[in-house]
Amino acid sequence: MPSLPALDADRWMDRDAVRSRPSRSLLGVAVAARHAPKRLYRFVVTPPGVMTLVSMMCVLAILAAGGAMVSTSSSQQDEVNTLITRNEPLADAAQEIFNNLSVADSIATTGFLKQSQGNNDSEAEYTRAIRDASFAVLRASHGISEVDSREMEIALHIQQELPKYITLIAQAQTNDRMRNPIGASYLTEASALMQGTLLPHAQELHLITSRQVADKQATLMRPLWFPISGLLAAVIILFIVQIWLSAETHRRFNLGFLLATALMVCALLWASGNSLSLWANGAQKVESTVQPLQELTQARITSQQARTDEALGLVQRDYDMRRQETFSLRMTQISQALENSRDVVESPARVDNAREALRLWDSAHAGMLYQMNNGHYNEALKISFETSSDPKSSGPNYAILDSELQALISDQREDLRDLLNDARRSANRVTNIVALLTLLAAISVLFGMRPRLQEYV
Repeated sequence: MPSLPALDADRWMDRDAVRSRPSRSLLGVAVAARHAPKRLYRFVVTPPGVMTLVSMMCVLAILAAGGAMVSTSSSQQDEVNTLITRNEPLADAAQEIFNNLSVADSIATTGFLKQSQGNNDSEAEYTRAIRDASFAVLRASHGISEVDSREMEIALHIQQELPKYITLIAQAQTNDRMRNPIGASYLTEASALMQGTLLPHAQELHLITSRQVADKQATLMRPLWFPISGLLAAVIILFIVQIWLSAETHRRFNLGFLLATALMVCALLWASGNSLSLWANGAQKVESTVQPLQELTQARITSQQARTDEALGLVQRDYDMRRQETFSLRMTQISQALENSRDVVESPARVDNAREALRLWDSAHAGMLYQMNNGHYNEALKISFETSSDPKSSGPNYAILDSELQALISDQREDLRDLLNDARRSANRVTNIVALLTLLAAISVLFGMRPRLQEYV
């Protein structure tokens, strides 16, 4: 058998060498990894290494400052969205619960008197008020996120007690149609349930939700001090680095760092300007929007309570001094709320109309009280529930007052939503512009350092 060539005979050595390469490669990686810190340290202490490290620190400072501002602005925008889509509608639903319950009680009481005069027109208004109150309770329940909260407890309690009130009113109306005097007792019990249980709970829900809206608004209007301080720190770092770089490279200016500094200054001015403007103007707008809204809402509720109490006194044929003092106190509260709101609402003419209607109502009430105290019950009923535009009648003047208050409340609520939308748009602008400026500033730093590093290559 012929012998193999020497080259072929020695191929097993090549195969062993190939098999041994992975072990030598792994060993080389391990050795390189062990020496990497020393090599990195040797590079860092060199001028190019120091410049690279400083530029990376500048980029990180810029991105951290911009990221903090963008994150905070985005969070603020989410909170404004929550306020617009959940908190403010919840507060409005709570207000509607209170208003519609109070309207239903007022219509039921006055309708009871009209019914005894053969007038059944108020039944549809009462049904609509009860329906609107039920829908408002459902809207409020859907807007409450925490099941175990006080707000949910109140909403459930109103849902449980409202059918009892409806049943008592139905019994009062049925007995009144049969000319049964016990109908007045059912009406008194129903009104006591409304005034003592349902309305206080609805008022508590309204106060809680309104306070939540006001508190969140005040929080959103505060300047973003922490992210603004981060932007300021980034600007200061860029100034310091430019001074150091000028001394190291013996060049007075670095266009990349100058551009980065200018961009960060713009980001700082834009963010702080928007934040301070929102804080200064927004706080004033909140005060001129939320406070009148609360006062006008309370004024409308108070007027409805006064109207209900006025009718209930006629039903019971008993208008004693305590009831009259309560009525006078409510008139004063309504007048004060209108006076406080006149200079901040968009329609002062509506306030003037409401005040005039309030004055005429109070005057008509005095006439009603005079007729009742002198035994002229039918004349007292005519003054209180005359449907004509006679200024000596309570009904038309109360209707004008309630209509003007409702319009003023709607205007203030619209202003509130506009203010919240402005805050959302402002947060969105800050987020987008600051993100763009900080990204460009970071790129400018890298391009500004690149020529200096190339000088060492």
